Amino acid sequence: MVQVGGFAITRSAPRGAAWAASLAAAIRPHLFGLGSAPLALAGIMPRALFREFHEEPLPALLRSALQTATDNAAADLRVMREAVTLADKQLAGRLYASSTAPQVWRMIVSLGPLTRAELARCLGVTKRTASQSVSSLQEAGMVRLRETDSAIVPANADLVPRE
Repeated sequence: MVQVGGFAITRSAPRGAAWAASLAAAIRPHLFGLGSAPLALAGIMPRALFREFHEEPLPALLRSALQTATDNAAADLRVMREAVTLADKQLAGRLYASSTAPQVWRMIVSLGPLTRAELARCLGVTKRTASQSVSSLQEAGMVRLRETDSAIVPANADLVPRE
C-alpha cells in the first residue's frame, strides 16, 4: 500500500515475497538471530531465509537477497529515467502549464496500472482533470486503457513496472 496525499493505493505483493516475515526481521532482527538489523524492506527477503533449516549459510542468503533487491532497484530506476525522458520528448509543446499529464505518467510508470478515479484521488484533482491528462497521454501514444478493468497502463511494455 502506498499513501499519496492521504489516500491509499493498494498493490499486490510480488509473488513469493515474505512480507510479514521480512518486516518482522527488519523490526526485530534479534528474534531471528540476525544481530543488527539487515537492510530489510518488506518483500525483499525470500521465504528461504525464514525456514528452520537453510540449504545455504544465512549470510549467503542475506547477501543474495540484498543483491537481488539492489538489482531490482537499479532496474526500476532505469525504467523511471527512460519514462521521464520519454515524457519530456512526447509531451513537449502539447500541454498547458497547468496540465497534470507528467505527474499522471510518473504515477502509472512507478505504481503500475491505475484507474482515472485513483489518479484523481492521488493528485487531488477532479476525475475530469485526470481524464484530460490521460487523454493527453493517449494522444501522445504513451498509455492505453486495459480492456479488463479500464486501468491506464503504459503503451510500451518495457515501461511496465516489475511485479
